[in-house]
Amino acid sequence: MSIQVFKDSRLPFVELRYLKVIPECTKMHLHDEVTITAVEVGELNIIFNDENYHLTPNEIMIINQNISHCATLNDTDSKGCFVLYLDTAYLKELALEFKAPYAVQTQSGFITLCKTLLSQQHSMIEKQEETLLFCMESFAQCDTTSSEERMDETVFQIKAYLDEHYLEDIDLPSIAQQFDITEIHCIRLFKNRFGIPVHSYVLNKRVHHAKALLNQNIPIVEVALQSGFFDQSHLNRSFKRIFQMTPKQFQKNLLS
Repeated sequence: MSIQVFKDSRLPFVELRYLKVIPECTKMHLHDEVTITAVEVGELNIIFNDENYHLTPNEIMIINQNISHCATLNDTDSKGCFVLYLDTAYLKELALEFKAPYAVQTQSGFITLCKTLLSQQHSMIEKQEETLLFCMESFAQCDTTSSEERMDETVFQIKAYLDEHYLEDIDLPSIAQQFDITEIHCIRLFKNRFGIPVHSYVLNKRVHHAKALLNQNIPIVEVALQSGFFDQSHLNRSFKRIFQMTPKQFQKNLLS
């Protein structure tokens, strides 16, 4: 598709636009949000009042709110522009901030994040977590933590909660609210203690649940639906990632 937009009430601080064909934006303008831009092919010339910058595919440009800018193309073959808008009020709630007028960083998975947000094959909890992880890596943090003992107890309570609710449509805000911590604390605590993100743990639980259902000779399409996957192809990819075989291969060899 030439134009795609992501906007969801479960990620209220994010709006994403993807433009396969990049139009020139020669009129100086500004936004109320922090703007993050990346280009897939070619170069994008981002113009400020006192400086120009040639943005390449291995970089992202972060522009603070209320900073005037515009963009032109240096190369007619340039294509694939991602523009992500982040609400600064929500960033403050997460104890994150960006003080510079603008800055350039290495791409560092930004386009992968954008494609995750635009995909219909990724769960909302994965989109939430990947967005927050990106924000944690890209912006300054000024949060405070509770005692180590309390946090260690909390992380096992989170795990128990996920073990009980992994087949449901759970998301990070609801988990954080359940344990009276911030979403950033939630993902940081869990990954530090168990070595994988929350969404990966949920996916792992669902795959193992699917494996148990496959043992019962249930049709694979039904297994996918009963295990919290979008469809059979979603189950296939996730199952193969963990067990190095497809559900069909597993079930066929099991039954034979």
